[in-house]
Amino acid sequence: MTVLHIQGTRLAQPGISKPLVKPFLAALCALFVHALLYFQHNPGGSGLELPFNATSWMPFSFAIGVGLLEISRQRIWRYTRLTIVLFICCILLSIPMLYDNANIAAVSDRIVGLWAGFLFFVALQQFAFTPSRRQLILWFILLGILTQTLFGWYQYLWIEPNNAFGFDPTQSRPHGIFQQPNVMASFLATGLVLSGYLLARMPMYRGKWSFQQLLLLITPVLIIPILIVLSSRTGWLGAIIGVALLIPYLKQFAAKAQWRMWLLMIVLGLTTSYAINQSTDWSAQEDRVSLKSPRSIHIPQSFKMFTTEPLTGYGYGTFEVSYLTQTARWHHADPSQPAGLPALDHPHNELTFWAAEGGIVPLIALLIAAAAVIFKIKKARDGTQLALVALFFPITLHTQLEYPFYHSLVHWVIFIILIYWVDNLTAKYHKKGLNYVLGIKVSALLIPLLVSSYMITTLYSGRMLTKFESTLPLNIDYLMKVNNPWAWKHRYEWALHQPQLELAQTLNKPELIEEYIRWATVKAKTWPREQLYGNLILSYRLLGDNAHAEQIYQEAKFLFPEGDFSDALAVQSLSELSSVTSAAKPVVE
Repeated sequence: MTVLHIQGTRLAQPGISKPLVKPFLAALCALFVHALLYFQHNPGGSGLELPFNATSWMPFSFAIGVGLLEISRQRIWRYTRLTIVLFICCILLSIPMLYDNANIAAVSDRIVGLWAGFLFFVALQQFAFTPSRRQLILWFILLGILTQTLFGWYQYLWIEPNNAFGFDPTQSRPHGIFQQPNVMASFLATGLVLSGYLLARMPMYRGKWSFQQLLLLITPVLIIPILIVLSSRTGWLGAIIGVALLIPYLKQFAAKAQWRMWLLMIVLGLTTSYAINQSTDWSAQEDRVSLKSPRSIHIPQSFKMFTTEPLTGYGYGTFEVSYLTQTARWHHADPSQPAGLPALDHPHNELTFWAAEGGIVPLIALLIAAAAVIFKIKKARDGTQLALVALFFPITLHTQLEYPFYHSLVHWVIFIILIYWVDNLTAKYHKKGLNYVLGIKVSALLIPLLVSSYMITTLYSGRMLTKFESTLPLNIDYLMKVNNPWAWKHRYEWALHQPQLELAQTLNKPELIEEYIRWATVKAKTWPREQLYGNLILSYRLLGDNAHAEQIYQEAKFLFPEGDFSDALAVQSLSELSSVTSAAKPVVE
C-alpha cells in the first residue's frame, strides 16, 4: 500500500525518462543524407566557404544538443576511459591558444570544431543503442556516401555544360558536392571498406540474400568507377590498402558466398570502369599517376619549422605568414633550398600543422589520442583488429596528405563515429550522477539555436557576396546585405577594398588609395598574398611614392621569389596620368 500512496508524489523515486534515441538518429540521418545535398554557388575554398559545410553544422549541432539534453534529463553522465583521455588531449590541444604568439581570432574556428567533435563523442556515449540501432549509424554514413556516388555518376556521364551547378564536365573531375576530388575520393574509399565490413556483420538465412546485403554488394560496382576517374592517389591508396586489410575479416566472419561475391563485385567494378573509360576515351593525367607532388616540399618544410621552434611553435593561427617568412629566410640564406609555396595556409599534414603552430604540446596530444584508439583496436575481438584499422585508413591517410577535416565537416563526424564504434566494442561504461544540470540543459538548447542562426546568416552572406562578385557592373547593394562578415572575413574585406582601389584609380582619388594602403598594410601581416603585395606596390606608385613602392617590392620578392610584379611597377602616378589625359584632350576654341 505504501507504494500506492506515495506514487506520483515527491516521495516517489524518480523514474528514468525514455531516451531520446530517435531524435538523435534523425539528426544524424539529416546530416549524412540531406545536408550534403545542398548546393549554392561559391568561389571554392574550405570550411564555411563551402555551403554544404554550413548546412552540415546545423544537424550536427542538433545531435550535440540532443546528447546534452539526454544528460540533463537522466541526470547521469555515461563515459569511458577513452572519454577522459580525449578530454585531456583536447585541453592540451587548446593550451597553445594561451601563448603570446597565438592569433586567437584566426584559430578560434579550428578549436571550436575540435571541442564540438568531443561533445559529439560524448553525445554518442549517452545512448545505450541496441546493436541494430548502433549499426544504423554506419548505414547512415553509407547512404550518404552512396548519394554522393550517384551525384558523381551524374557529373561524369550525364551532366551538360552550362548547368546549374557550375560544373565543367570537360575540365573537372566528378567531385560530388565536395568540390575537391581528393575529399570525394577518401569519402568513397571509406564507403567501399564500410560496405564489406557491414556485409560481414549481416548473416545469411537459409542462403537467401536480403535487400540490405544486395545493396552492400552493389556498392563496389557503383563506387570503384568513380573512384578511378577521380584520379586521386590518396583515394586509390586508401581503397586498396583498406580492402586488403578487410579481406581476412571477411573470410573469418562472413559466409563464403558473401565474401566471394563481394570480391567479385570489386572485380566487376574494375571491369565496368575499364569499359566506360574506353568508351569515353578517358585516361588518367600524367601528373595524377606520378609520385611527384608539392607535398614533398612543403611537408618537410613544415616539419623543419617544428624542429626550429619545438617548444612553443610559431603561434596558433599564424601558419601561412610564419611558413612564408621562415622559408623565405632559408631560401635567401641558401638558394638551393626551395622557396615557400604562396597562399599555403595548411602544410597538408595534420601532425606537422599542429606541431609547427603549437610546438610539442599539441603534437603529444595527437599522439596520445592516436595511441589510445590503437590500444582500443588491439583490445577488440581477435580477427577484427585489421578490419577496424581498414575503416579508419582512408580518412587517416588523407589527414597526412591533405586537410579533409577543414574541407568537409562530414569527414570529421565520420572519424568521431568510428572512434566511438571502436571504443564501444570493448568499453566499460561508467556512470556519474549529476545534481545540477541547468547549465547542461541551457547549453543543449542554445548550441543548436546559435549554431543554426550563425550558419543561416553565413549562407545568406555567401550568396550576397557571390552575387556582388559576379554582377557587372558591381552592385554595392549586395555587399551591404552581408549580415555575417565574420564568417567571410578575408573574402568580405577583399570585396570591400579591391573595388575601392580600382575606383580611386579611375576617379583620381588619392585619399581612397591612402585608405586602401592603411588596410592592406595591416592585412598583409596576417594574410600575406601575392596579389595583396602587388596592389600595395600599385598604390604607392599611383601616389608617386616610389621609395615605398620599391620597399614593398623588395619585401614581395623576398617572400615570393617567383612572383611577377612588373605590371604594378610600370604604373604611373595619378598626377602623371592626369597630365597625360589633359594633354590628350582636344583644345576647344
